[in-house]
Amino acid sequence: MKKIFFTGEKGIGKSTLLEKVIKNIDCSIGGFIQEKEFTEGMKIFKVISLYSMNDNYIIGRYDVKKEKMDIDMDIFNVISNDILLKSLYNRDLIVLDELGFMEENAPLFKDTIFKILNSDKPVIGVLKECDGDFVQKIAKREDVQVIRINKNNRNFVKGKILQILRENDVRLKKNIS
Repeated sequence: MKKIFFTGEKGIGKSTLLEKVIKNIDCSIGGFIQEKEFTEGMKIFKVISLYSMNDNYIIGRYDVKKEKMDIDMDIFNVISNDILLKSLYNRDLIVLDELGFMEENAPLFKDTIFKILNSDKPVIGVLKECDGDFVQKIAKREDVQVIRINKNNRNFVKGKILQILRENDVRLKKNIS
């Protein structure tokens, strides 16, 4: 089973593409997506559970004026237990949106990600472009296909991704949008 991840420069549309792909999947979905909120000089990074849509967690805050990032490392343990492990055991497909540098110092979270990747569950997600050991280990796995998103392909690659999912026996909706 191939695990599919998108990568590409910041703001190119990786998470948008991921959301478009998710809308075409016809099976139970777990994992998470990330959202960013901007409020009064702060950029807030949230994880939204796809296991239980009511659950969301703030994983970090970036103070624009001070140019300082504050990451809540403890929340990664909560995400590991409340989203990822439950998704692994109770969902057909796992979504991992925006894995990157924030997770580098979260051992339980990283172990849980590799537990998911070592399973036979289909995975689709986003890898940030960074040199961190965690992201590089994921990208170099033989069962991982990394698709680079750029301005030339971002509007056309969705069909390719849906075809890969179909080939890996992921149920898709009949009327693909």
